[in-house]
Amino acid sequence: MKLKQLVTAFLAIVFCACLLAGCGNDKQHSSDEKNKISITDSLGRKVVLDKPVSRAVVANAYNTELINAIGAIDDVVGVDFNIYQDQEGFKNKFTKDMVIGKSQRELNYEKIIELKPEVLILTSNGAWQDAEAKLSPFGIKVINVDAYYTDKFEDNLLLLGKIFGKEKEAVECADYFSSKLKYIDEQLKNVPRRSIYFEYRKAGNTTIPGNYFYEMVNLAHGDNIFKEAKNVNIDIEAVIEKNPQYIVKVSDTNVFSSYNPPTVAEHKAIYDNICSRPGWDQIDAVKNKKILLLSHYVHGGASKLVGTMYIAKFLYPEYLPDLHPENVFKDWLTKYQHLDYVAGHTYPAFKLDE
Repeated sequence: MKLKQLVTAFLAIVFCACLLAGCGNDKQHSSDEKNKISITDSLGRKVVLDKPVSRAVVANAYNTELINAIGAIDDVVGVDFNIYQDQEGFKNKFTKDMVIGKSQRELNYEKIIELKPEVLILTSNGAWQDAEAKLSPFGIKVINVDAYYTDKFEDNLLLLGKIFGKEKEAVECADYFSSKLKYIDEQLKNVPRRSIYFEYRKAGNTTIPGNYFYEMVNLAHGDNIFKEAKNVNIDIEAVIEKNPQYIVKVSDTNVFSSYNPPTVAEHKAIYDNICSRPGWDQIDAVKNKKILLLSHYVHGGASKLVGTMYIAKFLYPEYLPDLHPENVFKDWLTKYQHLDYVAGHTYPAFKLDE
């Protein structure tokens, strides 16, 4: 009888211990679930992360610049070749053994797996579907962030802040640029839009609705003369007919894009080329010397909102006395990209406090 009681007592103790262990596991599971991060990427895909990301590989420079802006660049363990080659722009942070492919469309999956990231961040025009199929068996999540869309700047920044656990920094950076846009809108709400021809790198390559550069011009309150065009490649003789008041051109195919600006001679050659195009001497923008050149690097800051600031000030200087685009560019460099300020990215050159 005594033995039977001892066995019963032992089994009761074991049962209670199992119950307690189960409760503990349930609590741990509940805690783990609570700490998971659910995000919605640029394509509307739901992605669940176990915790803020500390190892990411990234394709597309715009994405990398925004990650840098929120203070998460040290969590990037791999980049595409285009990012890697901009050594000055990222202070030699990325080495050759961190390269994960030529671009977001040409990825080296073996290298990505070797680097053991938690996520691959790329743009939706990249090879994300192929990447997901090849990387998901290794537990690597694929997240689309389309940082090149200017009108989605705040959404993209807040998304990256959530991914890396840098929400506070993301909100601060977003507020900085949002306040500038609000000022532009307030000052220009009753001002008729001024006509502008925008050209990206090569002659006749403009911007239309849906294109990456369209909102950069639109947010500056420019009246894009090709807003109803169906193709970004236009006949340059059509510019003569539409006779814009202003011309803005981003860089040139012969000028390398980097943190270091084009030389004055390179800028002048681009400017002179515009003025010497057949028949363009009849365009108001050319006759009145209302031509602005932006380097490829400067226009793309904060995913092109720095470009918006320059264009707005160029078009409406008398209405925007408190907007100083060169100061915005300086803040973008020093505060958000952790680089020294360097002048000369525009022609004619904007000055600080101008």
